[in-house]
Amino acid sequence: MIPPPQAAPQGGRTVLRRGGPGLSAAELAGQWAEDSRALRAARPGRLDLPYAAAEACRWDLYPAIDPAAPCVVLLHGGGWREGGRQGFGALAQGLLAHGWSAALPGHSLMPEASLTRIVRQGHRALDWLAAQGPLHGITGPVLLCGWNSGAHLAAMLLGHPRVKAGLGLSGLYELGSLEERLGLTPLEVEVLSPQRLPVVRKPFALAYGEAEPEAAQRQSRAFHALRQREGCAAPLLPLPGLDEATLLETLRAPDGLLCHAARALIEEA
Repeated sequence: MIPPPQAAPQGGRTVLRRGGPGLSAAELAGQWAEDSRALRAARPGRLDLPYAAAEACRWDLYPAIDPAAPCVVLLHGGGWREGGRQGFGALAQGLLAHGWSAALPGHSLMPEASLTRIVRQGHRALDWLAAQGPLHGITGPVLLCGWNSGAHLAAMLLGHPRVKAGLGLSGLYELGSLEERLGLTPLEVEVLSPQRLPVVRKPFALAYGEAEPEAAQRQSRAFHALRQREGCAAPLLPLPGLDEATLLETLRAPDGLLCHAARALIEEA
């Protein structure tokens, strides 16, 4: 799992850097945090917009010049227990460079909030975006994109009417093995595992790094197989030599494979 971004010295820069080869997950997370601060400083006008009463329930919006441009909604990972939107805005830079909007919602963390509540917050966040997004220059089709626990939320929220497609990266789609660790009831495992729910008939591409643990890779393969059996075609993208952190760098890069995949899900639909 990618560690949450750590504080890094502020250098006053507003240009985002690309990750270099050989960086550890912690080093990449620190770089994302630094570059995300630069992005927030450069575009401060639509940050920390509340969609619910809980302190974590805030949006960071980066609207494109064209309000009708596609919008990527980035759902951060962290196992539902760690992290926050503020450290990951830099991951939207690839799609921002292609004229997209980007939107990052926060949510409460476990164990203070149950996973049921976190999923409900996600639906409420998208309700807010549907109602208030046009006031902030975001009217285009929405792509949900999340990694790790954020990929789980993307799958759970795919049916929202504001959403056109999804992209799950190194995701968790079957929660049975996490029941004890997350303190889930058997009913929560049943109704919060995308692998056990009726398939949402919208495009949902899945990607994982072949350097990730085999158990993590199986989650994506099994969910893709389920969707294929139900006639929902969308690519499965195993990326050789990459782990969860370096996988995200191919989303961040404007010429990266996952940046291209995200664009294809919306622009070629």
